Amino acid sequence: MAAATALSPARALRQPRRLDVRALVGVLLMLAATGGAIVAWTAAEDTRPIIVAARDLPSGAILSASDLVVHRVRVDDSIYSAAVPGSDLNSLVGRQLAEPVHADQILARAQVAGKPAVPPGQEVLTVPVRADNAAGGRLQPGDVVQVLATVDAGKPDSHTDVILPNATVYDVGRDAQSAGGVGSASGTSSGTGAGAGGAVTWASLIVTPDQALKVANARWNADLDVALVPAQEQPQ
Repeated sequence: MAAATALSPARALRQPRRLDVRALVGVLLMLAATGGAIVAWTAAEDTRPIIVAARDLPSGAILSASDLVVHRVRVDDSIYSAAVPGSDLNSLVGRQLAEPVHADQILARAQVAGKPAVPPGQEVLTVPVRADNAAGGRLQPGDVVQVLATVDAGKPDSHTDVILPNATVYDVGRDAQSAGGVGSASGTSSGTGAGAGGAVTWASLIVTPDQALKVANARWNADLDVALVPAQEQPQ
C-alpha cells in the first residue's frame, strides 16, 4: 500500500490568487472607449446636412456662396422638412431673401424668395419652349441655362450657334390642361414652381438688354434650344 503523502501547512492552505487591479482598469478603459466610439458613430450617422447663414442678412439680400455654410445637425423631421438641405447650396446662389436671417441660423425654405432677383440693369425676357428643346421640360426658377439658335434647319448650310452662354431662369410656364387641371382661358398656367404639372410652354430668362436683342432676333429667325447647365459646371 502506497504511503500517504504528508501535507505541509503551506501546501494545505494555499493563498488565494489576487485580482490584478491594473488589468481590470485596462479592461474597463477599453470598454469605455469602445462604448464612446459607438455613441459617436451613432450620433454622426443620425445627423443631416442643412444650410446655415454665415452672417446676418437683411430681407431682399442677394445670396452669395460666402453667405451660406453647410452644417450637419441632428433635428426632428418636421424641422428638417422646413429647412433648406445642404444639397441645395449651389441653387441658392443668386436667389433673394424674402425675410431677414441671423448668423448661425438654420435657413428655412420660406425665407428664400420663389423667384431669383432681377439685378439692376437687367430684364426678363420670355421665350416659347417645349420639352424636346428645353431639357425635357425640367426647368425651374433659379436654373442656369444656355440658349442655342439653329438657322436654316434641315438645309445643307444649317448651323447652330450659342447666342446666350448663360442665363438664369426667372420663371417657367406650363400647360395646366395637359396636367388634367382646369386652366385659364389660354390653357396655360402663369408661373409655376418645381412641383407644378403640365407640359412646359415658356421660360422667362434674366438677360441684359443686349442679350435680349440677340434672343428676340433668334426667336423669330431661328429654332431655339435651351440647355440646362449643371450646377457644378455653371459659368462663373
